[in-house]
Amino acid sequence: MSELILDCALDALKDGALSIPILFLAYLLMEMLENSKRLDESILHSYSRKAGPALGGLLGAIPQCGISGAAATLFSTGSISAGTMLAVFFATSDEMLPVMLSSLADGKGATDIGQITAIVAAKAVMGIVLGYLVDAFGSRLFARGKNIHSFCEREHCECDEEEGSVWLSALKHTVKIAVMLIAVTFALNIILELVGIERLGATVFATPVVGELLLALFGLIPNCSVSVVITEAYL
Repeated sequence: MSELILDCALDALKDGALSIPILFLAYLLMEMLENSKRLDESILHSYSRKAGPALGGLLGAIPQCGISGAAATLFSTGSISAGTMLAVFFATSDEMLPVMLSSLADGKGATDIGQITAIVAAKAVMGIVLGYLVDAFGSRLFARGKNIHSFCEREHCECDEEEGSVWLSALKHTVKIAVMLIAVTFALNIILELVGIERLGATVFATPVVGELLLALFGLIPNCSVSVVITEAYL
């Protein structure tokens, strides 16, 4: 049991550590926008509506949890459009791509490079299309109260009182989110190890219709381990 806990903790720390650089850059951008007199989130948001979903769909294909976290952060401050954020979410593969490529290298996977490419490309294209549709027809539903000032008030980060310390403020935000990510990952890893991926893949996830519905709900859990479990069950 102690070995299981240690393995789960190390995996959680690894996922958290890999997300930190991208999260830090997102929060640093947010802090710079907050302190800039010439550039603000509304300007970035206007550009996001034009090219954001396309860029979000392409970035989402990169197997990195931090990208979706950065997109959520920038959306919550009004810096990017809802379509851009959803494009990232829909296209993101988290750990899917490394797991598939690893199984391909081992010769044990039930897929090939053509199928992997098709899956990643399809996710990116659907994310881009969804993003532009949301920005075109549903942007008003997501526009309320999204700006950096209200974000800072909710977070009680006192950004305005830390002039010249944008690096420190960005680091505080990053550490807070990274700790939450590591804690959720650790708890989920324990549960998944105890239940067993093979058991889930052979029973619940394999049930027609019910399996897809449960997997959709399962995918809402903000964690890279979820994509690993789903991918391994598929393989």
